[in-house]
Amino acid sequence: MAQMGKPSGRGADAELPQLSETRHITFSKEALTYALTSYLAASKQPLPPGMLQSCEIAAKPDISVTLGILDAISGMLEKAKIPAETVGAAMIRYCRLVNVPLPRTAEKSLVSAGDNLILTVHVRSEQTKLFEIKGRD
Repeated sequence: MAQMGKPSGRGADAELPQLSETRHITFSKEALTYALTSYLAASKQPLPPGMLQSCEIAAKPDISVTLGILDAISGMLEKAKIPAETVGAAMIRYCRLVNVPLPRTAEKSLVSAGDNLILTVHVRSEQTKLFEIKGRD
């Protein structure tokens, strides 16, 4: 078997450089509205009654989503502004529903991109010590 030795110039207790991974999970407005409405219903935070008419993503000053709901009786358009924390929780829940793995320890953030909202997942590895593997002769 082959031998794998230490990289030259490093002692046995040297640490390997860290790696990181960043993923971007893009939510269309359709996926976002489904994620939000199902999350709000499941967490007993009902939206006003009526028909969903619009979904607006605001990037400034903070990320938020405003859902426009048309009341069929009055004909009035009611707006429900949803803060970033709730939007993020809804997106994470939706990822679980559709079996998209998300590490618990990852840093998660939201970024708007046109008509889409992106869940950014960033993972940093832990530093590990170098070790030596020797094969049998």
